[in-house]
Amino acid sequence: MEAGPGLRLLLAPQALMGGVAQQLEPGWLTASELDRTAAMHQPGRHHEFMACRYALRHLLALVYGHASSTWRLDAPEGKPPRLNAAVHGAVLAANTYLSLSHSASLLACAAFRQPVGVDVEVVDARAGKRDVLALAGLACTDEEMRQLSAMAMGPQQRLLFLQWWTLKESYFKCTETGMDFSRIRRIECRPANAVPGYGQLLARAQSWVGSTPAGEDVVLSVCTLGDALPAAQIQNCAEIAWRQEAEWTLVELPSP
Repeated sequence: MEAGPGLRLLLAPQALMGGVAQQLEPGWLTASELDRTAAMHQPGRHHEFMACRYALRHLLALVYGHASSTWRLDAPEGKPPRLNAAVHGAVLAANTYLSLSHSASLLACAAFRQPVGVDVEVVDARAGKRDVLALAGLACTDEEMRQLSAMAMGPQQRLLFLQWWTLKESYFKCTETGMDFSRIRRIECRPANAVPGYGQLLARAQSWVGSTPAGEDVVLSVCTLGDALPAAQIQNCAEIAWRQEAEWTLVELPSP
Protein backbone atom coordinates (compact mmCIF):
# COMPACT_ATOMS: atom_id res chain seq x y z
CA MET A 1 0.00 0.00 0.00
CA GLU A 2 1.41 3.40 -0.98
CA ALA A 3 2.39 5.89 1.72
CA GLY A 4 -0.46 8.30 1.27
CA PRO A 5 -2.97 8.90 -1.52
CA GLY A 6 -2.91 11.25 -4.49
CA LEU A 7 -5.32 14.16 -4.31
CA ARG A 8 -8.82 12.66 -4.31
CA LEU A 9 -12.14 14.43 -3.73
CA LEU A 10 -15.64 13.14 -3.11
CA LEU A 11 -18.75 15.28 -3.58
CA ALA A 12 -22.04 13.69 -2.56
CA PRO A 13 -25.53 14.40 -1.22
CA GLN A 14 -25.67 14.18 2.57
CA ALA A 15 -28.88 12.16 2.29
CA LEU A 16 -27.17 9.52 0.14
CA MET A 17 -24.16 9.10 2.43
CA GLY A 18 -26.31 9.24 5.57
CA GLY A 19 -28.72 6.64 4.20
CA VAL A 20 -25.90 4.17 3.56
CA ALA A 21 -24.37 4.88 6.97
CA GLN A 22 -27.63 3.99 8.72
CA GLN A 23 -27.67 0.59 7.04
CA LEU A 24 -24.18 -0.43 8.21
CA GLU A 25 -23.74 -2.99 10.97
CA PRO A 26 -22.91 -1.46 14.38
CA GLY A 27 -19.22 -1.13 15.13
CA TRP A 28 -18.03 0.84 12.10
CA LEU A 29 -17.58 4.00 14.17
CA THR A 30 -14.57 4.17 16.48
CA ALA A 31 -14.67 4.98 20.19
CA SER A 32 -13.62 8.60 19.64
CA GLU A 33 -16.33 9.04 16.99
CA LEU A 34 -18.95 7.54 19.32
CA ASP A 35 -17.84 9.97 22.02
CA ARG A 36 -18.49 12.82 19.60
CA THR A 37 -21.96 11.54 18.68
CA ALA A 38 -22.89 11.08 22.34
CA ALA A 39 -22.56 14.83 22.84
CA MET A 40 -24.90 15.62 19.92
CA HIS A 41 -28.48 16.29 21.00
CA GLN A 42 -29.89 17.44 17.66
CA PRO A 43 -30.90 14.60 15.29
CA GLY A 44 -29.88 16.65 12.25
CA ARG A 45 -26.35 17.16 13.57
CA HIS A 46 -26.05 13.45 14.36
CA HIS A 47 -27.18 12.47 10.85
CA GLU A 48 -24.76 14.98 9.30
CA PHE A 49 -21.86 13.58 11.35
CA MET A 50 -22.68 10.00 10.33
CA ALA A 51 -22.95 11.00 6.66
CA CYS A 52 -19.58 12.77 6.71
CA ARG A 53 -17.82 9.91 8.50
CA TYR A 54 -19.15 7.36 6.06
CA ALA A 55 -18.22 9.61 3.11
CA LEU A 56 -14.60 9.71 4.29
CA ARG A 57 -14.54 5.92 4.50
CA HIS A 58 -16.12 5.65 1.06
CA LEU A 59 -13.41 7.92 -0.34
CA LEU A 60 -10.66 5.84 1.29
CA ALA A 61 -12.25 2.70 -0.16
CA LEU A 62 -12.13 4.30 -3.61
CA VAL A 63 -8.46 5.13 -3.11
CA TYR A 64 -7.26 1.82 -1.70
CA GLY A 65 -9.92 -0.73 -2.69
CA HIS A 66 -10.79 -1.98 0.80
CA ALA A 67 -14.35 -2.06 2.15
CA SER A 68 -15.59 1.25 3.55
CA SER A 69 -16.45 -0.24 6.94
CA THR A 70 -12.87 -1.46 7.50
CA TRP A 71 -11.41 2.04 7.81
CA ARG A 72 -10.86 3.24 11.37
CA LEU A 73 -10.79 6.99 11.96
CA ASP A 74 -9.83 9.00 15.00
CA ALA A 75 -11.96 12.05 15.80
CA PRO A 76 -9.82 14.59 17.67
CA GLU A 77 -11.85 17.52 18.95
CA GLY A 78 -11.35 20.64 16.86
CA LYS A 79 -9.14 18.82 14.34
CA PRO A 80 -9.82 17.00 11.07
CA PRO A 81 -10.29 13.22 11.17
CA ARG A 82 -7.16 11.07 10.93
CA LEU A 83 -6.46 7.43 10.17
CA ASN A 84 -6.02 5.29 13.26
CA ALA A 85 -2.31 4.43 13.34
CA ALA A 86 -2.75 1.31 15.47
CA VAL A 87 -4.95 -0.30 12.80
CA HIS A 88 -3.56 1.13 9.56
CA GLY A 89 0.08 1.63 10.50
CA ALA A 90 2.07 4.68 11.52
CA VAL A 91 3.43 5.40 8.03
CA LEU A 92 0.07 5.45 6.25
CA ALA A 93 -1.60 7.37 9.10
CA ALA A 94 1.16 10.00 9.08
CA ASN A 95 0.90 10.42 5.31
CA THR A 96 -2.87 10.51 4.86
CA TYR A 97 -4.51 13.87 5.45
CA LEU A 98 -8.29 14.23 5.38
CA SER A 99 -10.63 17.22 5.14
CA LEU A 100 -14.39 17.67 5.31
CA SER A 101 -16.95 20.30 4.36
CA HIS A 102 -20.72 20.46 4.10
CA SER A 103 -23.23 23.02 2.85
CA ALA A 104 -26.99 22.67 2.51
CA SER A 105 -27.63 19.21 1.05
CA LEU A 106 -24.06 18.49 -0.09
CA LEU A 107 -20.87 17.30 1.56
CA ALA A 108 -17.31 17.19 0.26
CA CYS A 109 -14.25 15.38 1.52
CA ALA A 110 -10.63 15.18 0.44
CA ALA A 111 -7.70 12.82 0.96
CA PHE A 112 -4.07 13.57 0.14
CA ARG A 113 -0.56 12.60 1.21
CA GLN A 114 0.12 16.20 2.36
CA PRO A 115 -1.99 18.70 4.33
CA VAL A 116 -5.19 19.43 2.41
CA GLY A 117 -8.30 21.54 2.89
CA VAL A 118 -11.62 21.37 1.07
CA ASP A 119 -14.64 23.66 1.15
CA VAL A 120 -18.00 23.54 -0.63
CA GLU A 121 -20.72 26.18 -0.77
CA VAL A 122 -24.22 25.76 -2.16
CA VAL A 123 -25.99 29.00 -3.09
CA ASP A 124 -29.55 29.00 -1.80
CA ALA A 125 -32.49 30.98 -3.13
CA ARG A 126 -31.86 33.90 -0.74
CA ALA A 127 -28.29 34.49 -1.90
CA GLY A 128 -29.28 36.93 -4.63
CA LYS A 129 -30.71 39.31 -2.03
CA ARG A 130 -27.52 39.54 0.00
CA ASP A 131 -25.08 42.42 -0.26
CA VAL A 132 -21.97 40.73 -1.64
CA LEU A 133 -19.74 43.76 -1.05
CA ALA A 134 -20.75 43.95 2.61
CA LEU A 135 -19.74 40.32 3.12
CA ALA A 136 -16.61 40.77 1.02
CA GLY A 137 -15.52 43.66 3.22
CA LEU A 138 -14.98 41.15 6.02
CA ALA A 139 -12.87 38.72 3.99
CA CYS A 140 -11.28 40.37 0.95
CA THR A 141 -8.12 42.34 0.25
CA ASP A 142 -8.26 45.83 -1.23
CA GLU A 143 -7.50 44.45 -4.72
CA GLU A 144 -10.23 41.83 -4.40
CA MET A 145 -12.68 44.52 -3.29
CA ARG A 146 -11.70 46.62 -6.30
CA GLN A 147 -12.41 43.73 -8.67
CA LEU A 148 -15.78 42.99 -7.09
CA SER A 149 -16.79 46.67 -7.05
CA ALA A 150 -16.07 46.91 -10.77
CA MET A 151 -18.55 44.14 -11.50
CA ALA A 152 -22.31 44.53 -11.88
CA MET A 153 -24.29 43.23 -8.91
CA GLY A 154 -25.53 39.76 -9.79
CA PRO A 155 -24.65 36.05 -10.03
CA GLN A 156 -21.14 36.49 -11.47
CA GLN A 157 -20.09 38.88 -8.73
CA ARG A 158 -21.52 36.55 -6.09
CA LEU A 159 -19.81 33.48 -7.54
CA LEU A 160 -16.40 35.17 -7.75
CA PHE A 161 -16.68 36.16 -4.09
CA LEU A 162 -17.72 32.61 -3.17
CA GLN A 163 -14.71 31.22 -5.03
CA TRP A 164 -12.42 33.42 -2.98
CA TRP A 165 -14.26 32.59 0.23
CA THR A 166 -14.00 28.82 -0.33
CA LEU A 167 -10.36 29.12 -1.33
CA LYS A 168 -9.53 30.97 1.87
CA GLU A 169 -11.56 28.62 4.04
CA SER A 170 -9.89 25.61 2.43
CA TYR A 171 -6.50 27.19 3.21
CA PHE A 172 -7.34 27.60 6.89
CA LYS A 173 -8.58 24.01 6.98
CA CYS A 174 -5.30 22.95 5.41
CA THR A 175 -3.35 24.64 8.19
CA GLU A 176 -5.81 23.35 10.86
CA THR A 177 -6.04 26.82 12.42
CA GLY A 178 -9.71 27.47 11.75
CA MET A 179 -10.93 30.63 10.04
CA ASP A 180 -8.63 33.45 11.14
CA PHE A 181 -10.31 36.83 10.65
CA SER A 182 -7.16 38.59 11.82
CA ARG A 183 -5.42 37.37 8.62
CA ILE A 184 -8.14 36.72 6.07
CA ARG A 185 -8.16 40.28 4.64
CA ARG A 186 -4.41 39.97 3.95
CA ILE A 187 -4.75 36.69 2.05
CA GLU A 188 -5.26 37.30 -1.66
CA CYS A 189 -6.46 34.80 -4.28
CA ARG A 190 -4.71 35.19 -7.62
CA PRO A 191 -5.13 33.17 -10.81
CA ALA A 192 -2.27 30.70 -11.12
CA ASN A 193 -1.22 32.20 -14.46
CA ALA A 194 -1.18 35.81 -13.18
CA VAL A 195 2.04 37.82 -13.18
CA PRO A 196 3.62 37.29 -9.74
CA GLY A 197 3.13 40.26 -7.42
CA TYR A 198 4.28 41.12 -3.96
CA GLY A 199 3.38 39.00 -0.97
CA GLN A 200 4.35 35.60 0.46
CA LEU A 201 3.15 32.52 -1.40
CA LEU A 202 1.08 30.41 0.98
CA ALA A 203 -0.58 27.67 -1.06
CA ARG A 204 -1.82 26.35 -4.38
CA ALA A 205 -5.50 25.76 -4.91
CA GLN A 206 -8.18 24.82 -7.41
CA SER A 207 -11.85 25.71 -7.64
CA TRP A 208 -14.86 24.50 -9.60
CA VAL A 209 -18.22 26.18 -10.23
CA GLY A 210 -21.25 24.16 -11.27
CA SER A 211 -24.94 23.52 -10.80
CA THR A 212 -26.99 20.89 -9.00
CA PRO A 213 -29.76 19.05 -10.85
CA ALA A 214 -32.14 21.47 -9.06
CA GLY A 215 -30.32 24.49 -10.53
CA GLU A 216 -28.48 25.63 -7.38
CA ASP A 217 -24.98 27.04 -7.85
CA VAL A 218 -22.14 25.08 -6.25
CA VAL A 219 -18.57 26.23 -5.59
CA LEU A 220 -15.95 23.65 -4.59
CA SER A 221 -12.35 24.48 -3.66
CA VAL A 222 -9.35 22.44 -2.55
CA CYS A 223 -6.03 23.76 -1.22
CA THR A 224 -2.61 22.19 -0.65
CA LEU A 225 0.58 23.65 0.78
CA GLY A 226 3.05 22.19 -1.73
CA ASP A 227 4.95 24.10 -4.40
CA ALA A 228 2.88 22.50 -7.17
CA LEU A 229 -0.82 21.74 -7.36
CA PRO A 230 -1.40 18.03 -8.03
CA ALA A 231 -4.14 16.92 -10.40
CA ALA A 232 -7.33 16.27 -8.44
CA GLN A 233 -9.64 13.33 -9.13
CA ILE A 234 -13.26 14.07 -8.21
CA GLN A 235 -15.84 11.39 -7.48
CA ASN A 236 -19.00 13.33 -8.34
CA CYS A 237 -21.84 11.44 -6.67
CA ALA A 238 -23.96 14.60 -6.56
CA GLU A 239 -24.32 14.85 -10.36
CA ILE A 240 -22.98 18.40 -10.39
CA ALA A 241 -22.66 19.84 -13.91
CA TRP A 242 -19.34 21.71 -13.84
CA ARG A 243 -19.06 24.79 -16.04
CA GLN A 244 -15.92 26.47 -14.74
CA GLU A 245 -12.56 25.33 -13.35
CA ALA A 246 -9.62 27.48 -12.27
CA GLU A 247 -6.23 27.16 -10.58
CA TRP A 248 -5.12 29.71 -7.99
CA THR A 249 -2.29 30.81 -5.76
CA LEU A 250 -2.94 32.18 -2.29
CA VAL A 251 -0.60 34.96 -1.19
CA GLU A 252 -0.35 36.74 2.15
CA LEU A 253 0.20 40.50 1.91
CA PRO A 254 2.40 42.33 4.45
CA SER A 255 0.71 43.82 7.50
CA PRO A 256 -0.04 47.52 7.06
